[in-house]
Amino acid sequence: MYLPVVATFLSAILLAFSGSAAANPWEEIVRPSSQASASIGTYTNGCLSGAEEMPLRGEGFQLVRTGRGRRYAHPATVDFLQDFSRSVARRDLGRLQIGDMSMARGGPFQYGHRSHQTGLDIDIWYSQDWRAAQRSLTAWERDNISAVPLADEKEHRLIQENWDDKIPPILRLASEDERVERIFVHPTIKRKLCEISGSDNQWLRKVRPWWGHNYHFHVRLACPDGEKYCKPQQPVRNEPCGADLDWWFSDEFYAMLRGTAPAPERPKPKRMPKQCEQVLSAP
Repeated sequence: MYLPVVATFLSAILLAFSGSAAANPWEEIVRPSSQASASIGTYTNGCLSGAEEMPLRGEGFQLVRTGRGRRYAHPATVDFLQDFSRSVARRDLGRLQIGDMSMARGGPFQYGHRSHQTGLDIDIWYSQDWRAAQRSLTAWERDNISAVPLADEKEHRLIQENWDDKIPPILRLASEDERVERIFVHPTIKRKLCEISGSDNQWLRKVRPWWGHNYHFHVRLACPDGEKYCKPQQPVRNEPCGADLDWWFSDEFYAMLRGTAPAPERPKPKRMPKQCEQVLSAP
C-alpha cells in the first residue's frame, strides 16, 4: 500500500540529482511577479504569484541559507512564520532557524525539493546555533553554519545525544495552528514523539513520517482562503501513532532503504497549470 508513496519519493530524488543541461527558468528570475498574491497548482506542481520576501530576522527567528534565493513565500506564510516564531520566543523555546521556503515565483527546483513550489512549504532546523540565539548572523554565517541531525538516515535511528527537549513543544505549537496542513519529520523522530506523548497524541496526527527530514522539520500550510487555483491535499485521517508509522520500521521499508526491493517506475512529469505561464512572464 505504500509503493506509490515510495515511487513518488524515489522519482523526486532522481529528478533532483539527475543533471540537466537545460536551464531552469524558475531559478533564473530573482524577483516576485507584480501580480496579486496567489498559490497556484499543487505543492509539487505549481507556482506563486505576488510573493513576499521573508525578513532576514525578527522576534524568535533568523533565516539561514539565504544565498540560495529561496526566502520567498505567500504573504499568508510570512504571517504564519512571524506568529509562530513569536510564540516560540515568548515560551522561552529559543530562536528558530528558517531555511528553504520557495523561489521568487515558486515553481520547480533544479535540485533539493520536489515540493516548495507554491509558497506554502517551509523548512525549519531542529538545531538552534548558539550564535543565532545571541545575535544577528552575518551573511557568511547564514550560508555556512551547519544544522545538527537528529536521526541517522543510513542506520535509521535516532541520535539520542542530539535530542533537544524543546523540539516537542515547538512541533506541537505548529501542529495545533489551524493554518498548518502537515508537518514532515524523519520516521524515528515521529516514533520518539509518540513514545513521549503517550495518550496525549492527537496533535501528532498532522506530524507525518517522511524520507529525509533528519535535520529539519517541514511545515506545510493549507491553501489560503479564497485561493481558487490552489489545490489542497486530502485531510489527514490516519491515527496519530498507528500502522502508517509502523510501516517505516517494517521489512518492506528496510528492503527499499537497502535498495534490495524492485525499483518503482518513474511517473510521467505533469504539465504545470496554465496560470504559471503568466506568472513566469509577468513583470
